[in-house]
Amino acid sequence: MTSSVLDSRECDALARHLVGRPCPPDVAARYQRAVTDLNLHLHGAAQLTWNAACAFVPLLAALDAGVALWDRNGVVRRRLLVMFSLLEAHPENADRFLFRPRRAWAHVRTLTRCVLAPFAMLVGTPLAIACRLSGGKP
Repeated sequence: MTSSVLDSRECDALARHLVGRPCPPDVAARYQRAVTDLNLHLHGAAQLTWNAACAFVPLLAALDAGVALWDRNGVVRRRLLVMFSLLEAHPENADRFLFRPRRAWAHVRTLTRCVLAPFAMLVGTPLAIACRLSGGKP
């Protein structure tokens, strides 16, 4: 998978990470166009890290956490935010962003994620640094 030719696996991995659902085809097309129009192409270590993270979703969560802290304006972070905004604007995902009462198990799940967040940062930090050092340059 190259940065200029995206496939549905990347879009699906991002959608499942961000909203927990597969990526609708029209969102995938918009994402591909946005990556091209905004010049969000990856090169070198950033591309390798991105491919690995899209192939293994828990690694994508760690990469997301790492770039949120260490490379906020980087290409990887911008790609994540572009997909997030496209998914948020899609009508099929509107229910994912609305408030609704939660059961006790949902609170336990949130607490578990909060406890595991530092471990995601341990993995995500070196990934983010690798992306930042490659700088998106060919």
